[in-house]
Parts: sequence; structure tokens; C-alpha cells
Amino acid sequence: MNKISIFMVLVLMTFSAVSQAEKVLTRELITSFQKISEQWEALEVNFPELSSLEDSDLNQPDKIIAQLKNSKAYPQIQSLLAQYGFSNIEEYYDVAMRVMGGLMNHQMKSMPQGVDIESMAQMLKQNIAQMKASNAPNGMVVELEKQLMDMEKNMQKMKEAMQSATAADKQFFAENVEWVMSVLGEQ
Repeated sequence: MNKISIFMVLVLMTFSAVSQAEKVLTRELITSFQKISEQWEALEVNFPELSSLEDSDLNQPDKIIAQLKNSKAYPQIQSLLAQYGFSNIEEYYDVAMRVMGGLMNHQMKSMPQGVDIESMAQMLKQNIAQMKASNAPNGMVVELEKQLMDMEKNMQKMKEAMQSATAADKQFFAENVEWVMSVLGEQ
């Protein structure tokens, strides 16, 4: 490959990444996202390996996307994406993270002052420590510790999703949150 070809490939890759990341959230896009999500549940019935992706680390989108591309369901996934206007699975994943992040950002704003993700985990840790100090039944303590681990895992996912929301995404949710909740709540 000559230098010009390499340069063109890099420019196209950069343009593709930038244009993909800047796809503005709209009601039409959210509706398309919701329709795919709705049909995704039907795919999970025929392709149970898709259900296991829910436990995936959101910090590793390349791994998640590779698993999807390697699944037997991928031809149907590609068809759904095309049907609802998504160019590829990466674009859909980007929108999914931004939708989740936008919703999380909005929900965190409605929490009482001083209550955030970290403070909720801290309260649970304090409850566990108090239960241990008061010799509470071991089964109860173990169950709370399990809840704490799950909560911390979910909190990390929430933080990652919140970080993926752009200023424009946050504005979209501020203006459309009730509508988005009604559309996504139909699933």
C-alpha cells in the first residue's frame, strides 16, 4: 500500500468513527432502537447465547460486538439493523449506551440531594457492618453482601453508560424523557 492509500484509509476510518458517534438522538432513532430491542427478545428465545451478553462488561464493547458477530443470530441481527436504519452493530451499540446513559443521567438528577450511586453503596456497606457487629444471622449477612456485589457491578455499568451520554444526548432527554420512558416502557 502506498502512503496515499494508507492516508485515505485512515481518513475514512476517522470520518466513519466521528460520524457514527455524532448521530443525534431523535424520536425516530429512539423508536427504531425500541423496535429492535423488542425484536431482540424474540431472538433470545431462538438464540439463548444472546441472553448471556447482559452480564458482559460494558467497558469492552469490542468483545461484546465480536460475540454478536460470531453468533448464529448475526444474520438476523444484521437484517433487523438494516430494517430500522442502523448501518451496523457498532452504531446500534453506541445508541444503546447513549440511551442508557441519558436515562441514568436524568434519573440521577431526580435523586434527593446528597444521594448518588456511591452513597447508596456506602449505606449498604454500613448496614452490613452493623449487622455483623450485632451478630445477625449469617444467611442475612451473606445475602446483603451478595446484593452489595451486584449493586457495585450495576453501578459500574451505570457510570460507564452515563459517561457515554453527550451534552446533546442529555439535552434530548431533558426535553423528551417522559416520551422516551413511555416508548421504552412498552417493551
